[in-house]
Amino acid sequence: MRAAGFGTDMLGDWSSLLGAHRLLAAGLCGAGVLLVLGLRAALHRSRIGRRLDSALTLLAVGLVFGAVAALGRDAHATLYQYAHAISVAVVVIGVVRLALILFVDFHLRERRGAAVSSIFRDVASAVTYFLIILLVLRLMLDINLASLIATSAVLTAIIGLALQDVLSSVISGLAIELEDPFAPGDWIRVGGYEGQVVETGWRTTRIRTRTNELVTLPNTHLAREPVVNYSRPDVRAGDTLTFEAAYEAPPHAVKEAVLAVLGAEPAVLRDPPPEIRTLNYRESGIEYAVRYFLMEFGELERIRDRLMTNLWYSLRRAGVRIPFPARDLFLHEQAPVSALERGDVATTLARVEWFAPLGEEGIRALAAHARRLVFGRGEAIVREGEPGDSFYVIEQGAVAVIIGRGDGGEVRAIAHLKAGDYFGEMSLLAGEPRSATVVAQEDVAVLEVGRNAFQRIVAADPAVLEPISQLAARRLDAQREQRRAEAAIPPFEHDPAAQRLLQRIKAFFHL
Repeated sequence: MRAAGFGTDMLGDWSSLLGAHRLLAAGLCGAGVLLVLGLRAALHRSRIGRRLDSALTLLAVGLVFGAVAALGRDAHATLYQYAHAISVAVVVIGVVRLALILFVDFHLRERRGAAVSSIFRDVASAVTYFLIILLVLRLMLDINLASLIATSAVLTAIIGLALQDVLSSVISGLAIELEDPFAPGDWIRVGGYEGQVVETGWRTTRIRTRTNELVTLPNTHLAREPVVNYSRPDVRAGDTLTFEAAYEAPPHAVKEAVLAVLGAEPAVLRDPPPEIRTLNYRESGIEYAVRYFLMEFGELERIRDRLMTNLWYSLRRAGVRIPFPARDLFLHEQAPVSALERGDVATTLARVEWFAPLGEEGIRALAAHARRLVFGRGEAIVREGEPGDSFYVIEQGAVAVIIGRGDGGEVRAIAHLKAGDYFGEMSLLAGEPRSATVVAQEDVAVLEVGRNAFQRIVAADPAVLEPISQLAARRLDAQREQRRAEAAIPPFEHDPAAQRLLQRIKAFFHL
């Protein structure tokens, strides 16, 4: 009690001192203004300083009115009374605003990550400021608040009618905050607008579209329209693609080609697994629906682009035709082909050095059974570690040879091949697993020579395997030594590596 009494006496003495020395009080207020403005200038370049600008400005204005009140205390009683009331109201509002910014915005939101509603924060601030003004009017200016409210009823009604749309948006914003149908960062669709929520304010909600356009929607619009939230309750969003395939293509072959594309796309989730359904029998073909799920909804258009692009190549390799519209009539002596599917197979195979022992007739026989396959940029033609029994010649385009994917080691490109180069000879000759991953660097057309076609030729003339095995052994050694080819090839009877490889090839082909 003594301490409390002592503190009250000191406060009374200090107040009496300032009242008796109005120049001292005005000087202290002026010093406070300079201090606040100096602090504001020092913090203005920082992020927190820019947020505190309004609160510090209110404090400076309040202290200016405090200095005016001190100077007019004796000579101008009315001026002192109103200036003093304004000073108290503005300083208290400035202190409250300063506390809200520091505690709510920086402490709760940024440091602790608490989700504090902007609308409710603004509503609480406005109510607090209003109560401060009412208390100052009642306690310092002795204004009857009941009569003030009654006198302003007509004015309030006029303002309410003029601002009814704004008030409707504010109330809708409060309802959105209470129901919480979405939050900043969510992807939503409202009517014809789709984008990521940036912020919900008093009157409007802003969303950013995929084309980086900032759309401002009135909260009343969101209250009336159905809102689709792609980020809740599960961040896994589903997407459906539809396409048509020709009637002659078996549905199971179509589904297998599509699932291969979905399985190779890293953005497509494995849980839940993608699925493809036969949807409708259309006039020009069978319609299929592809359903898959992804995590990054903002990347939907890019993922769709990759899937639809690779789907064309996959269907082409599987021999599945995408039909033209039934209303158009196309007359062709032969089926239309793309630029990647044109070329002389026999001429391309004749350029492969270790096919030379087969002779012209053997190469033509091999060309009759070779398949031309088309791959899009980024697609893997073969994968490291996978089984295989075929050989590839690049007819058009370029590829990269990559190692390290099969054993989880360091992934690096060891070679870049172009038109006329080939790969996969050890899988064709000895059935060995793929030793590297070969990825298309652009649209690529390759000729695939399978085991069955090659076996027909070597079974008719097994002697061709000796020079072929020598050439293959030399190439294998060159690859192992970072593609440094030897100067000359010794006779077959003095080539143990080629002899061992020949035995493996004969065993593989049962010769």
